[in-house]
Amino acid sequence: YLSIKTAKGYLKKLMVPKGAENVKFSPALYNHTVEFLTKNDPKMVYIYGDIDPWGASGIYGLPFTKNKKNLHVYMCHGGSHKTRILSFPEPTRQEIISLIGSWLKE
Repeated sequence: YLSIKTAKGYLKKLMVPKGAENVKFSPALYNHTVEFLTKNDPKMVYIYGDIDPWGASGIYGLPFTKNKKNLHVYMCHGGSHKTRILSFPEPTRQEIISLIGSWLKE
Protein backbone atom coordinates (compact mmCIF):
# COMPACT_ATOMS: atom_id res chain seq x y z
CA TYR A 1 0.00 0.00 0.00
CA LEU A 2 1.03 3.56 -0.64
CA SER A 3 1.38 5.74 2.41
CA ILE A 4 2.27 9.38 2.79
CA LYS A 5 3.03 11.47 5.87
CA THR A 6 0.83 14.37 4.80
CA ALA A 7 -1.36 15.49 1.92
CA LYS A 8 -0.36 19.11 2.46
CA GLY A 9 0.61 20.69 -0.84
CA TYR A 10 -0.07 17.51 -2.82
CA LEU A 11 -1.85 19.34 -5.66
CA LYS A 12 1.18 21.52 -6.32
CA LYS A 13 3.50 18.54 -6.09
CA LEU A 14 1.47 16.39 -8.49
CA MET A 15 -0.29 18.78 -10.84
CA VAL A 16 1.70 21.98 -11.20
CA PRO A 17 4.70 22.14 -13.55
CA LYS A 18 8.05 23.24 -12.18
CA GLY A 19 8.34 26.99 -12.16
CA ALA A 20 4.61 27.54 -11.70
CA GLU A 21 4.39 26.56 -8.03
CA ASN A 22 3.77 30.14 -6.86
CA VAL A 23 1.09 31.08 -9.39
CA LYS A 24 -1.95 32.38 -7.53
CA PHE A 25 -5.47 31.28 -8.42
CA SER A 26 -7.56 33.85 -10.23
CA PRO A 27 -11.32 33.39 -10.55
CA ALA A 28 -11.33 35.58 -13.69
CA LEU A 29 -11.64 32.76 -16.25
CA TYR A 30 -14.31 30.95 -14.24
CA ASN A 31 -16.28 34.17 -13.79
CA HIS A 32 -15.97 34.95 -17.51
CA THR A 33 -17.21 31.46 -18.41
CA VAL A 34 -20.19 31.65 -16.04
CA GLU A 35 -21.08 35.11 -17.37
CA PHE A 36 -20.94 33.82 -20.96
CA LEU A 37 -23.09 30.77 -20.18
CA THR A 38 -25.57 32.90 -18.22
CA LYS A 39 -26.07 35.38 -21.05
CA ASN A 40 -25.92 32.90 -23.93
CA ASP A 41 -27.35 29.53 -24.89
CA PRO A 42 -24.55 27.79 -26.79
CA LYS A 43 -24.93 24.31 -28.25
CA MET A 44 -22.96 22.44 -25.63
CA VAL A 45 -23.15 19.10 -23.84
CA TYR A 46 -21.58 18.81 -20.39
CA ILE A 47 -20.97 15.30 -19.10
CA TYR A 48 -20.15 14.61 -15.45
CA GLY A 49 -19.73 11.58 -13.24
CA ASP A 50 -21.31 11.93 -9.81
CA ILE A 51 -18.25 10.58 -7.98
CA ASP A 52 -15.75 12.78 -9.83
CA PRO A 53 -14.32 15.37 -7.41
CA TRP A 54 -13.38 17.57 -10.37
CA GLY A 55 -17.09 17.98 -11.02
CA ALA A 56 -17.23 20.33 -8.03
CA SER A 57 -15.95 23.10 -10.30
CA GLY A 58 -18.44 22.24 -13.04
CA ILE A 59 -21.78 23.76 -13.97
CA TYR A 60 -24.06 20.89 -12.91
CA GLY A 61 -26.90 22.26 -10.81
CA LEU A 62 -26.07 25.94 -11.31
CA PRO A 63 -29.20 28.09 -11.75
CA PHE A 64 -28.27 29.43 -15.19
CA THR A 65 -28.40 25.92 -16.68
CA LYS A 66 -32.16 25.77 -16.18
CA ASN A 67 -34.43 26.78 -19.06
CA LYS A 68 -31.68 26.61 -21.67
CA LYS A 69 -32.66 25.10 -25.01
CA ASN A 70 -29.19 24.27 -26.29
CA LEU A 71 -27.04 23.79 -23.19
CA HIS A 72 -27.43 20.25 -21.83
CA VAL A 73 -25.90 18.88 -18.64
CA TYR A 74 -25.80 15.14 -17.89
CA MET A 75 -24.74 13.44 -14.66
CA CYS A 76 -23.81 9.76 -14.81
CA HIS A 77 -24.63 7.85 -11.63
CA GLY A 78 -21.48 6.09 -10.43
CA GLY A 79 -19.42 7.93 -13.04
CA SER A 80 -15.93 9.22 -12.42
CA HIS A 81 -13.51 11.53 -14.22
CA LYS A 82 -13.40 8.98 -17.04
CA THR A 83 -17.15 9.27 -17.72
CA ARG A 84 -17.97 9.35 -21.43
CA ILE A 85 -21.15 9.21 -23.50
CA LEU A 86 -20.86 5.41 -23.56
CA SER A 87 -20.87 5.41 -19.74
CA PHE A 88 -24.55 6.38 -19.63
CA PRO A 89 -27.51 4.00 -19.78
CA GLU A 90 -28.70 3.33 -23.32
CA PRO A 91 -31.66 5.78 -23.33
CA THR A 92 -29.51 8.69 -22.14
CA ARG A 93 -26.68 7.70 -24.46
CA GLN A 94 -29.05 7.75 -27.44
CA GLU A 95 -30.46 11.10 -26.33
CA ILE A 96 -26.97 12.65 -26.26
CA ILE A 97 -25.97 11.09 -29.59
CA SER A 98 -29.22 12.22 -31.24
CA LEU A 99 -28.78 15.74 -29.88
CA ILE A 100 -25.24 16.06 -31.23
CA GLY A 101 -26.33 14.46 -34.51
CA SER A 102 -29.10 17.03 -34.94
CA TRP A 103 -26.62 19.86 -34.40
CA LEU A 104 -24.25 18.40 -36.99
CA LYS A 105 -27.05 18.37 -39.57
CA GLU A 106 -27.73 22.10 -39.18
